[in-house]
Amino acid sequence: MMRKIVFSELYKLFSKRLSLLLIFVLLALNCFFIYNGQIKGSGADFVSAEAKISLNNDIKKIPNNNKRLEFIENKLESVYDENAELYTGDSYSDRILLQGVKEQLLITSDYEEYVRFVINEADNLTSISIFADESSFSYKNALATAEDFSTLIDVNTYYNISYGVNMATDFVLTDLMVILLLFIVCEALIGSERSIGITSLQKTCKHGRGRLAFGKIAACFISVLIICVLFYGSNYIIAGLTYGFGDLSRSIQSVEGFANCPIKISVLEYLALFFAFKLLSMFLLCLIINLVSMFSKSRVGGYAIIAAVFLVSYILTAVIDDNSSAMCLKYMNLLTFTDTHGIISAYRNINIFGSPVNYLTAFGVFAVLLIAAFSILNIAAYNHKNIAPYSKYKQSLPIKFKHPVAGTSVVAHEMYKALVTNKAGLFILILIAVQIAVNFTSPLTLSEEEKFEKYYFSFFAGDFNNEKKDEMQAELERFEKSESELSALTNDYENGLISESEYLQQSAEYSDMTEEYQKFNKYVVPYYEYLCNQQEAGNKVSVMFYRGNDILLGLSGDLSNIYCLVLYAVIIICTAPLFTCEYEGGMINLLKSAKTGMRKLLCKKLLCSLLITLALNVAVYLPYFLRIIEAYGIEGLNNTAVSMPSLEGLPCDTTVLQVIIFVFAVRVLVSLVITAIIAAISVLAKNTIVAMAISILMFILPLLLPINNINILNDFSLYHLQNFSGLLSGR
Repeated sequence: MMRKIVFSELYKLFSKRLSLLLIFVLLALNCFFIYNGQIKGSGADFVSAEAKISLNNDIKKIPNNNKRLEFIENKLESVYDENAELYTGDSYSDRILLQGVKEQLLITSDYEEYVRFVINEADNLTSISIFADESSFSYKNALATAEDFSTLIDVNTYYNISYGVNMATDFVLTDLMVILLLFIVCEALIGSERSIGITSLQKTCKHGRGRLAFGKIAACFISVLIICVLFYGSNYIIAGLTYGFGDLSRSIQSVEGFANCPIKISVLEYLALFFAFKLLSMFLLCLIINLVSMFSKSRVGGYAIIAAVFLVSYILTAVIDDNSSAMCLKYMNLLTFTDTHGIISAYRNINIFGSPVNYLTAFGVFAVLLIAAFSILNIAAYNHKNIAPYSKYKQSLPIKFKHPVAGTSVVAHEMYKALVTNKAGLFILILIAVQIAVNFTSPLTLSEEEKFEKYYFSFFAGDFNNEKKDEMQAELERFEKSESELSALTNDYENGLISESEYLQQSAEYSDMTEEYQKFNKYVVPYYEYLCNQQEAGNKVSVMFYRGNDILLGLSGDLSNIYCLVLYAVIIICTAPLFTCEYEGGMINLLKSAKTGMRKLLCKKLLCSLLITLALNVAVYLPYFLRIIEAYGIEGLNNTAVSMPSLEGLPCDTTVLQVIIFVFAVRVLVSLVITAIIAAISVLAKNTIVAMAISILMFILPLLLPINNINILNDFSLYHLQNFSGLLSGR
C-alpha cells in the first residue's frame, strides 16, 4: 500500500508536462552555464579551460615536482617579456594561472611541511597573551587545530589536474536551479491539494493521515534524489569531459583549495560525499518548504517566510564574527548548509557552548537531526493540523487593517488583496529594509584606477577649451620632463659622474613621479585625446569624471543588471498572484457569469499591478542612485553626452542629464510592459507557481546571461532595453 501511495505522489509531479518541461529547460541551462563559464567567463581573474589544459599538458611532461616548480618560476619571470609564449594571451591572466599552479605545487610537493607549519601556527597562538586563557574558545580551538592536523601528516599528495573537481562541485547556479525545483516539488505534494481544498477529504480515508504523510516525505526524498542526480550528475559529466578528474584514488588534499580538508579521503570519496551532503541539505530544505506550506495561510506568504529565512541566514553569516559566542549561528544556518564545497574543503571549528567542534562533523550531525525532526514535524502537522485551502481574502498579517466594505471600489479592494492578502506590501517593506542595510553596510568603493581618474578629471573639470588643453598638456610635459631627468640621472650614474648614494637619493624623488606618469599615460591621456578628437569634429565637450554615470546607465559593470534583476524578481513575486488567486480560489466561474465582470476586473487588476510596479521602481532605483552618487559624485550632468567616451554616438546637443532621464524613463516603461506580460502569463497559466516559473525564464534569464558574461541575447531588443551599452553608444 505504501508503495502505491509513494508512486501516486511521484506521479503528481512527473506526470505534468509543464513540470517536466521546466526540469528539462533548467537542466539544459545548467549544462550550458557551467560549460560556458569555463570557456568564456568574466572578471579580471578569468582563465579559459583551453589555457588551463595547455599548461597542465606541459607540466605533465616534466618528471618531478622540483623541475615543475622551476618551470613555473621561469614562466612567471618571463611572463611580461614581449617575446614570451603566453597561455591566455594576456600577461596578467597568465600570472594568475601560473601563480595558482605554483601554490598548489608547493603544497603537494611537501604536504607534511605544510601541515607542520599549520600546527606550529596553532601552537604559537596559545602562547599569545590574549589567547592564553585555557578556558577560552580561542585556546581550545588552537589545541584542536593542532591535534586535527597532526593526523594529516602522513597524507601523501602529488600534483594532478584539479580544475574538474572544483568545476563539478563549486557551481552556485546549480544550487539555485535545484532550489527553484524544490518549490515545484512542494507545490505538487502540498500546494496543489490545498488549492482545491481536498486535504480534509483525504484525511477521512483509511490511509489518509500518517501513511499518506509518510508517503509524501518518501516521494519528496525520491524527487530530490532524482533532481540532484540530474543536475549534479550533469555537472560531474561536463567537468569530467572538460578537464577530467585526474587520478581518482589520490588524496583530496592534492586538489587545489583542499589542503585544509580535515578528513582523509580520496577524490572519488569526496565526489560521493559531496553528493550525499548536497542531497541531505536539499532534502532538509524541501522538508522545511513543505512544513511552511502546511502552516502558511497563503502561497505567497509561504514564499515570503522561506525568503525571510534565507535573508536572516545571510545576515547572520555577514554580521556575526568568527570569534563570537554566536559563531554557531553564523555557520549552522540554511544558507551555509547549501555550500557543500566550502563545508568539506575548509577547516573550521564551531563554537558550541565554548567547545570547538569540527564544522564538517557538526554539519553531518545537525543535518541528520534536523531531517529527522522536520520529518516528524511534517507527519505530525499533516496528521493533526486542519490544512484548509489557501486563504485569498482573509487577513493573515498580525497588524489589523480595516476590511473593505461593500462600497469600496474594485481598485481599492484589489490593491488591498495585492498589498495585504498576497503580501506584496510586505515584500516592498522587506525590499526597502534590505536596500537600506546594503547602502549602509556595503557602500561602493572606487578602484585605484577610478581614484586616480577622479583626482585628475575633477581637477581639470570644466569646458574643454584652449586654456584647459594647455593645463593638461603642461601636466603631461611635467611628467615627461621628470622621465627624461630620471633617464639623464641614470646615465650619469652609469658613466660614473655621480656616486651610488647620490643616485639613490635623487632617484628616490622620481620614483613616485614615474609611477604616477604611467597611470597618467594609461588613464588620462586617452581621455584627453578623445576630447581633442571630439573638439576637432566640432562638438562642444567638457572634462568630467564619468565613471559614475557609466555605472548608473549600465554602460560598465554588472550593478545595473543586478538591480534590474532584483526589480523584475520582486515584480514577478508581487503581481503574479494577483491574477491567479480567483482561479486557485475557485471564484473564477462566478466572475465569468457576470456580464462584464471578468473583463473589467482584469483591467483593474492590471492597473493595480502597474501601480505596484511604479512603487517598486522607486524602491529599487532610488537607493541605486544614492549608492552611486555617494561613491562617484554627481558632477557634469549639464555637460554634453559626447563628453563621455561611452556616449560618443549620441547627438552633440544632448546632455548627460537628458540621457539619464531617458534611460530610466524607458526602464520604467519596460518594467510596466513586463508587468502586463506577467499578467497575461498568469491568466493563461491559472497557477501562481507555474506563472512565476515561466516569468523567471522569460525575464530573469536575460539578465543572468550578461551578468555571467554570456552575450547570446545581445541582438534582442529586451536585452538592449535593460542594458543600453549598445544603443547609447551608437554601436
